[in-house]
This record gives sequence, structure tokens and C-alpha cells, in this order.
Amino acid sequence: MNQPIDSITWVHVNDLSSNLYNPNVCSGLEHDLLAHSLLTNGWIQPVLAHKETNTIIDGFHRWNLTRTNTELFKMTDGKVPVAFLDISEADRMMLTIRINRAKGVHVAFKMHDLVSSLVKDHELTVNEIAKGIGAPKHEIETLLLEDVFEKKDVKNTAYSRAWRPQRNAS
Repeated sequence: MNQPIDSITWVHVNDLSSNLYNPNVCSGLEHDLLAHSLLTNGWIQPVLAHKETNTIIDGFHRWNLTRTNTELFKMTDGKVPVAFLDISEADRMMLTIRINRAKGVHVAFKMHDLVSSLVKDHELTVNEIAKGIGAPKHEIETLLLEDVFEKKDVKNTAYSRAWRPQRNAS
């Protein structure tokens, strides 16, 4: 069974190019979090690129950070791990969107449980959690409140689906 991930190749960032159709953007805070993750844990996921043109299908932000962040560039001598696909441009465009859409959202109840566990079971501070997950301190403090969902009146407010109170959501 041949899979694209079977043959990861380290490719210099200058040998790859971005596509012109990726609708995904990454804010400054998200860029900082992604850089922190790469510098802390290394490369855990390859860039996906078109085999013939070396055009990035997925992983633009990781590639771009490696190009522009001196520390990341030095970490791998300017190379990024790449899995190549040989598919049509239309399929590449749809795959880019599909990968971005499939990442999902964080459910607030589960985030509350997770953050509470990090404090109680793993003895991390609010500041350590905030830095570790790339969230502002006030967000962590809010998630730690036992009655946050009642205080925020999520049942009667137009919050995103991630804040809708469904304890058993998967």
C-alpha cells in the first residue's frame, strides 16, 4: 500500500512555492504558537506538496515560518519535511480546503475539563498553560471557572457552536 507519507523528503524552503488558492490565514498569535510548537517539539507533520511543481498543498504556515524565522531556519538548515502528491490542480485546491475545514473546533466544556486537569492533576500554573496552548491568561482563568457557562449565559447568547453547552459532544 503506497501512501504519500511513506516517502518523506527534506526539501529546502527555497525549492518550494506557495499556492495561490489557500483561503487559510494565520494571525500573529497563531504564528507565534506554531513557531513555539515547532521549536519545542520539532517537526511532527510534513508539508504536503505537488510532486511536479513543488507547490505547497498543505503546510504553508510551517513552511513560511521556516523561511522567515531565523531560529526555525537554523534548526533544520532551511529544510522542511515534505510528502509529495501527484494530483490535478482542482484536486489540490479541494484538498487544501478539506484539510483546513477538517481541523474542527474546541468544545468549551472539554476545554474546561482539560484546563482544570492541567491545573489539578499536573500542577501547571495559569501562565504555563497560557503559554503552552497559546491563549491569553484571562481565557485560561475563564475556562477554570466552575460556573462559567451559567455566568456567560451561553444558552441565551449567540456564541459559536463550540460554546453551546453539550457535555456529551464528541
